[in-house]
Amino acid sequence: MKVESIGVFGSASSDDTRVIEQAREVGREIATRGLLLVTGAGMGLPYEAVRGANELGGEVLGYSPATNEDEHIRSYKFPIEGFSNIIYMPTYLSNRDRPFILANQQMCKKLRNVLSVWRANAGIIVGGRIGTMNEFTLLYDMGKSIGILEGSGGITTEAIKVLLRDAGKSSKSQIVLDSNPASLIEKLVNVCDSRQFA
Repeated sequence: MKVESIGVFGSASSDDTRVIEQAREVGREIATRGLLLVTGAGMGLPYEAVRGANELGGEVLGYSPATNEDEHIRSYKFPIEGFSNIIYMPTYLSNRDRPFILANQQMCKKLRNVLSVWRANAGIIVGGRIGTMNEFTLLYDMGKSIGILEGSGGITTEAIKVLLRDAGKSSKSQIVLDSNPASLIEKLVNVCDSRQFA
């Protein structure tokens, strides 16, 4: 299946200028290929990828944990600039469950993770901590192709390797690693294009 969208998942904050530039380059490479960039519509390294894609006029889709733009900006302090479209949390949840789910920001962030991972044909992990590990395990469990930007820190250093070694769960995921954003995306696209599904 030809890849049409790549999700970028990573640290919500970083002050490492080298990794920030790598994340921007990931966004540029996705835009150069005419692919849709998908993120969780937040800050940090995924937003740096958004900025990179914007430099080249790339299309960017964000999945917000908020129910509307005002909440996205005021409650979560997340940007709207740079996104072609932002999908907000559904408000059609059952009346019994809705107040609990929508009032719980952590729950909404995890639901957002499920939706953004589901929408992307493949995902790239840049740095990351616990939230990014959640996105990685969703990608893996859904059998998506995954690119890991080596040298970007966080869970890309050892945690993913340990998890894969010790988890004892097979997956249809194919994982590629590279420290160069352009090479990583080239490998990821090739893996996706050679699969029956992405």
